[in-house]
Amino acid sequence: MAYPFEQHLRDIDQKISVKNCDRQAYTMMYDDVRDTLLGRMCVVSETFKKLYKGHTLFGSYPNSVRIIKPNEFDVFFELETPYNDELYIESDEYRPGFVKLDFEDVMEELYNDENLSYVYDEFADNLLDRNDYLKRTNLQWWIHDIIEEVFIRFGKIVHGRTTMELEYQKSSVAHTVKVRDLYSSRNISIDFVPAYPIGRPSWLRKRNFYPFVGCSENFFAVPKSFNATPKGRSGQSLTFLLVNPSAEYELLLGKQHLKVALRLLKSLRNCYRDDLRRLKSYFLVAMFLWQIRKRPESFWEQPINIVFLEMLEVLTEHFQKGVLRYFWCPDLNLLDILKPTEIAEYADTLSSINNTLQSYIYQPNLSLERCETHFQLPDSDSD
Repeated sequence: MAYPFEQHLRDIDQKISVKNCDRQAYTMMYDDVRDTLLGRMCVVSETFKKLYKGHTLFGSYPNSVRIIKPNEFDVFFELETPYNDELYIESDEYRPGFVKLDFEDVMEELYNDENLSYVYDEFADNLLDRNDYLKRTNLQWWIHDIIEEVFIRFGKIVHGRTTMELEYQKSSVAHTVKVRDLYSSRNISIDFVPAYPIGRPSWLRKRNFYPFVGCSENFFAVPKSFNATPKGRSGQSLTFLLVNPSAEYELLLGKQHLKVALRLLKSLRNCYRDDLRRLKSYFLVAMFLWQIRKRPESFWEQPINIVFLEMLEVLTEHFQKGVLRYFWCPDLNLLDILKPTEIAEYADTLSSINNTLQSYIYQPNLSLERCETHFQLPDSDSD
């Protein structure tokens, strides 16, 4: 006998999935603003122009798991110093998954290269500490000042395939640009995040924790803080997180019902936002990456209700145990950013939701409307 829960989940996914027509319009806005802003940053700063090597989308948009509206973009702009092969990547002993960037040998090469004296001076004066480590906050304020100079020189209007007005604000990790199309109701938000390409760290190779043949080796160090550090340990201002968005994209690609289940979990999380306020989207991604490693390919080909409920069960168990490992460094527990009381509350909420939805699978008269009460739909606030 066919039960309706699976079809209801498919119908809900159709409602929350980004539509191609919307995606194209928002993508054109993003492309025009990205190219204009980064190009202007190269104009106002010779050092930025020398370091800038390109951009990489990351997060829900390239992975096709963005829901409701395709109007938020996360992009790395890659910065690579001349003589980057001399950069020493140091694992942070007290912050697993985080690294420090030691520029001592790079600075020696820059000092001896008279054509790059301006790069040497910029790093020496504004970006490094007294021991030649890159300071996260200094890097972010340096970029902030460049963007502010862009707005002073060029104004806040961008003329691309449409005319747009920009608004800028800085956070600890991202440089956020809000974009308003002056000739339509479309608005987008772009989080620009600086990233240093570092290849594959030798200490990851030594641990043999890179089991996926053919995955990208393009690891980046990004200026993300980590607040769960033992008290009394210094050097937090030098901390950069190790990330690999290209490999994550490759791993998530082509699994039949994986992205449907991930979209549904994001929509469910958003529906229960008041109770799951700090359940990050990346928690869900990390969980799926581990499950890809654990499960056979055939698992993702099962009916969507089976895959979705199994992943909801796994997510619930992670919070009940208080542990969700970072995929690229298992010593880092992603849930450490939450308070123990939060973890316990989220575990109770997820357990209650899980018990309810698990009961739906064999209900022959289950209505679509009842299922929809557990998910954020387009008539709700956007993702």
